[in-house]
Amino acid sequence: MKKWNKTESLLPWYDRDDAAAFIDSRSDLSMSHKAALIKWVQDGYFVVKGALPADLIDDMVDDLEALWSAKMPFEDLKIEEVRLNPDATPGLSHKDLLALPERKRQELRDNSTWRVHGFNRFSKAAKAIYESQIIKKWCSVIFGEEAFPQYTINFMYGSRQELHQDTCVFHVHPINYLIGVWLACEDIHPDSGPLVYYPGSHKEPLYPKFDNYPQTNLRTCAPSETTAYYDWLKKRSKNYKKDQFIARKGDILLWHGQLIHGGDAVVNPSLTRKSYVCHYIPAERNMHHQVTGPFNW
Repeated sequence: MKKWNKTESLLPWYDRDDAAAFIDSRSDLSMSHKAALIKWVQDGYFVVKGALPADLIDDMVDDLEALWSAKMPFEDLKIEEVRLNPDATPGLSHKDLLALPERKRQELRDNSTWRVHGFNRFSKAAKAIYESQIIKKWCSVIFGEEAFPQYTINFMYGSRQELHQDTCVFHVHPINYLIGVWLACEDIHPDSGPLVYYPGSHKEPLYPKFDNYPQTNLRTCAPSETTAYYDWLKKRSKNYKKDQFIARKGDILLWHGQLIHGGDAVVNPSLTRKSYVCHYIPAERNMHHQVTGPFNW
């Protein structure tokens, strides 16, 4: 098994001790960019309000909702978290979904916390958001090199996702060349299970048992280690204040790969929480092809 170099000099500029001085030295940056980078270094995230236009977002959401009544299925498209019965394996292909009676489809649509991965392959509007130069520029400013989008998810309801760090589900080297971007596709209600995050928690160390990252992480560890990781992270999160992202449609939150975040409790299950997530990595830093299994997903 390959042993990965963890030399501190390989860290991105924002994780080094001289990060503040580096920002000061950047004469090519606007004041707004410098302010955002200062917050990035200190808190591990920042927000850009009204980053994307409402009409483009609406077109993407319309395309998502049209999946349930489409005349022809999309090959290789899967609707995640849809179950035909409580004991069924979650997830249905679009073809199998459309084969169901209309009433059953409506029931699944309205009573499932469904989501779609990689929708940019099937929707012109989703592809335009995936290729957004506005988002790409912000991520490239953070990295100090060109950023590339990867791995999208469209949510219709709150994810209820456990607290986690994206670093631990990706295989990126050097570590922390990873940015998450969360786009609000509607005004987010506090009772819908908003995205939650813990400012400053990006400075936490990597889980000690993931000592050969990017080979060792949640995707490659033993199931018992997964439980231990989540327990460890919950304890770490108690050292920070929890914030909810109560966003307006078009706002984006960009976060550091080590920032602790997740989906808050859904107080009102009838509320949607329409959102789009994408991750950005510089060229040739995604090492998933060099990692060996077995894999947990």
